[in-house]
This record gives sequence, structure tokens and C-alpha cells, in this order.
Amino acid sequence: MTTLMPIGVFAHATRLSVRALRNYDRIGLLVPARIDPGTGYRRYSLEQFARASLIRRLRELEVPLAEIAGILDAGDPDEVKAAIKRHHDRVAARAAELAAITDGLDSVLAEPTRWLHVYERVRTPQPIARLSIRTPLSGLAERIGPAYARLFVALGAQGVAPSGPPGTRYLTGDPEELTVELFVPVDGPVREDGEIGPAELPGGLLVATIHEGGYEDVETAYRSLGRWIAERDRVPAGPAEELYLVAPGPGVVPEAYRTEIAWPVTS
Repeated sequence: MTTLMPIGVFAHATRLSVRALRNYDRIGLLVPARIDPGTGYRRYSLEQFARASLIRRLRELEVPLAEIAGILDAGDPDEVKAAIKRHHDRVAARAAELAAITDGLDSVLAEPTRWLHVYERVRTPQPIARLSIRTPLSGLAERIGPAYARLFVALGAQGVAPSGPPGTRYLTGDPEELTVELFVPVDGPVREDGEIGPAELPGGLLVATIHEGGYEDVETAYRSLGRWIAERDRVPAGPAEELYLVAPGPGVVPEAYRTEIAWPVTS
């Protein structure tokens, strides 16, 4: 006869919370051996100790639940090790990101009132080739390079040469779900080609500043524009733009990057 125990006893025995066990049941990660049809009480078997222990250890390593489900379904020690290695690599990459953010925070705290030179310029309408992507701000750096590569490959296939530096327009400002238009000024006509298409960069008055170097401290440029606009009572008339005068690329060190940050405005 199989020995069954109530959820409270199983929780104490496995050092998992009752709340966690109920959630694992809900998502199919650790289903009770039996559920009483009359009372709904969950009962667990001794044979489920090993599965519960593995889940607890993997959660201590902060392995995502979806990945734990795949590991348990595989039942292969090598797959467990491989999954832990993948998670370790993610954690290490995130630690590096947090270190970079900390360095940037130090510079903000050390120089909280640093302002960049802001200027106005008038732009005439420009024909462009464009490609739009949707991504959270945290994933933009990984997606923007491959997206530009697709854009330039499509232009090359059409025999269209860029007539100016590439840029981006932030069509929506929600950091959790940005819509970003990548564009390249062109002289010749551009055909629709899947996600690539022709458009026009609107003319008008822009307020702009130059950001030099990597993008960890690009907020200084945006703050400088915001302050300038507020002090002169200008009204934003379109999405913020970045024009990559010296863009990232092979052999270009971050210290050499030169980006114009601009904002269309009305008087």
C-alpha cells in the first residue's frame, strides 16, 4: 500500500511551502499523487520526495520554473547540468550588466547637474528606408544591430546607397514595449521588401545635442534636451531621434561613438 501524506506534512518534509506546492500543482510541475474528490485535499507519496527535492534545489539556484519543467521531463543528469550551466551564464551576464549600471550610477551621483550644449537646427523632409522593431528597452541593444544588418542588406539588394548616417526614432516611449523605427536616408527609390519600406523623415525644427562615447550615460543628453525645452517653453512635436554620426561597428571603440540626440519641437 502506498503511503500518502497531507500537503502540510509533505511541505515540512521537503522544506517547500504549502503555497509553492499549490502553485506547482497548478502548473503541472509537481502534481499530488491523489486529490480527495470530496474535500479537494492534496495527498503526496514518498516517491515524490526526489522530485520535490530537485525542484527546491533548482529554485535555490533561481532556475526559472519553465526550465525546471523541461529538466524534470528529460530526467537526464547531463541535461540537468547543462541547464544549470545555461542559468549560470545568464546570471554572470546579468551581474556584468548590474556592474555597468552601478558604474553609471556612480557618475550620476558624482556629477548630478552635468548638462550638454543644446542647439537648434532646421531639417528639410528626407526620403528614408525604414524598418520597425518592438522590444523592451532592456533588449534593444541585442536587437538593433541585427535589424540594421537586415536593413542594409535589403538596400544593397535593391542597389540603393545610403545618403547619410543611420538613425532611430522612438515611436513609443514605454520602456517595457518600445516601438523603434530604424532609418537610413536615401537618394533613390526604395521598394517594399517584407519589413523594409520607404518613408519620409519629417522636416521642421529640432532641438539637439551631441552624445559622445558609449550609451551607458546617454540619459545626460536626454536630460539636457528636456531642461532646454522646459526653460524655453518649447513644445515637443514628434518622437525623440538618435542619429549615429559615428556608429558602432567593427574596429570602432565605444569612446569614438558620436550620436546626435534630437527632438522635434514647435515654438
